[in-house]
Amino acid sequence: MRFKEGEAVVYEKTGTKGHITKIVEMDGKTWAELDATGLLYDENVLEPVEQELVSEEQRPVAGKEKVKEEEVKISEEQLKGGDMTIDTSGSCSGAG
Repeated sequence: MRFKEGEAVVYEKTGTKGHITKIVEMDGKTWAELDATGLLYDENVLEPVEQELVSEEQRPVAGKEKVKEEEVKISEEQLKGGDMTIDTSGSCSGAG
């Protein structure tokens, strides 16, 4: 695990910055949920940033920006084993 809850990170493809609110492990991958979007990102596509660089002004407001294809939101119900198949082949790996 590269990160822990509370750390400030950036998803460099879109410039989305936020703090990690939750770490989730599924099918051998580690995902981090960002407070800025509520989305899960593969931890391998996130980069650490200085805490003070992530201010309220820099964070996009969830629902006010178009969600990119590579950003995947997984609900709590799905995380708890709902009727969902997760493709971990790499071609559809969510945020990466």
